[in-house]
Amino acid sequence: MNMRLLFLACITVASAVLTFPALPQERPARVALVIGNASYPDSSTPLSTTIRDARTLAEEFRRSDFDVDLKENLGKEEMRVAIDAFMNKIKTGMSALFYFNGFGIQVGRQTYLIPVNAQIWTEAEVRRDGISIDATLAEVQRRGAKVKIVIIDAARRNPFERRFRTSAAGLAAVDAPEGTLAMFSAAPGKVLNDGTGTNSLFVSELIKELRVPNLTAEEVFNRARIGVSRASNNEQVPWVASSLIDEFYFGATRPTQTAAPAPAPAPSPAPTDTPAPSPAPAPTPATIPAPSPAPAPAPAPTPAPAPAPTPASVPPAPPPEPSGGATAKAGDTFRDCADCGEVVVVPAGSFQMGSASEFENPVHNVKIEKAFAIGRHEVTFDEWDQCVEEGGCKHRPDDRDWGRGDRPVINVSWLDAKAFVTWLSQKTGKTYRLPSEAEWEYAARGGVSTPYWWGRDAGTRQANCRECKTDSPSQTLPVGSFKPNPFGLFDTAGNAAEWVEDCWNDNYRGAPVNGTAWQTGQCRLRVLRGGAFDSQAKYLRSQARFRYDSDVRFSANGFRVLRELQ
Repeated sequence: MNMRLLFLACITVASAVLTFPALPQERPARVALVIGNASYPDSSTPLSTTIRDARTLAEEFRRSDFDVDLKENLGKEEMRVAIDAFMNKIKTGMSALFYFNGFGIQVGRQTYLIPVNAQIWTEAEVRRDGISIDATLAEVQRRGAKVKIVIIDAARRNPFERRFRTSAAGLAAVDAPEGTLAMFSAAPGKVLNDGTGTNSLFVSELIKELRVPNLTAEEVFNRARIGVSRASNNEQVPWVASSLIDEFYFGATRPTQTAAPAPAPAPSPAPTDTPAPSPAPAPTPATIPAPSPAPAPAPAPTPAPAPAPTPASVPPAPPPEPSGGATAKAGDTFRDCADCGEVVVVPAGSFQMGSASEFENPVHNVKIEKAFAIGRHEVTFDEWDQCVEEGGCKHRPDDRDWGRGDRPVINVSWLDAKAFVTWLSQKTGKTYRLPSEAEWEYAARGGVSTPYWWGRDAGTRQANCRECKTDSPSQTLPVGSFKPNPFGLFDTAGNAAEWVEDCWNDNYRGAPVNGTAWQTGQCRLRVLRGGAFDSQAKYLRSQARFRYDSDVRFSANGFRVLRELQ
């Protein structure tokens, strides 16, 4: 009898366990610090939507189970105290969110958030009084946060920057550690005027997407970016960067399909809904693979030689045949069409790539097995505008009133540069592409091993950069304003930073040694070389390298082309 009762009790308990709905899995703790700085004594009027934006988002994050500290109009010490208290809450495995709305300034390619009582007249005082986003993120990482979310609405014209710069430089892209999702209200290098209304356009669109169920945080940010872009007619395009390694949800997660099949059709529309706006953010994941086969247009003319004679019979015909073919000799220059940029032949060879510096190590031997031709100059506005006129390029970049013509094209993304070389390949019937990072450094060195192609030190009047003592304003100069390197290339140091083909990797461990592009790593980020007009002289070294989002345009970034030889 007792055994029978015990058996029945076990059956009852088991039945209850099987039929009782599963408890939702407890998610890791979440902490957030929200700061709105609106009342700057040095500004004529308070920022109009900043405080309402901060309060609205703080409430939204609380609904998403964040433990939120909301702070308003903080001075320097108050900001440091608030950030310290935020850091002390972070434990290993937690999710940490940091939001700032106010003024921000970039110095040395880092963004500093400005307290309301800042006294800023120089770049050094920005570093002294401002709060570095990169340093803040690094500390959040050190504290063990698994997910790090940063939202910055600070790309405004401000009263401080005009005291030491001729024009506003916007914010710098963040150096995001693994597990980070970052969103800026505007692309790096861009500035906005203060908004009007109850909430800014940026926060209004963000709130709208935060309230959509079953979206990952990346989907929320990308959909908000599209919404802002559309609502502003592309005048304001927020910037999103992600190094998340797991999906993160602000609200309810996607339902699992372990229970009854009935709910399964319901979630289905949500995922299919998401792709609708995805075409715009998709350039990053979707078009990065596509450009790699970009040289594919070049083979097209090969099976169809009929169209080729037409362009080849005009100006391009004489130069390319002797100079662009098998008979090309090192130092030869030629054009493939009357309005094409001039390229110079660089011989095959080997060199020691890199240096002992961070991001540039280890030094390794690279063998360039085939000669190639590369642009003598950076691609100019004249060349770019021709691409726009012929329909190969969709974007007409702003020249910041510095002039177009023979100045290097700027404000172009890596994706824009890929569109240009695809168009140029189709136009000429030849294979044009971006150089690999190894090809670029080999050509930029010009056969020498010193940090700069002209010697060990930056010297004066050798290139266009912030510390180059050229007595010129901080802006681009016409290409060829300084002497060429030993291979005949102009402006490999300074003027405009140059996109190359490679994905970003933090060092050269595992890098190709045959001169080809490195197509694995952080491929949403692409490599820039050569430094720019606003760079310190040390960033003009032939070994120096930078990274930037492939779909973001910036006023210091341009490119030069490589033309493969038959």
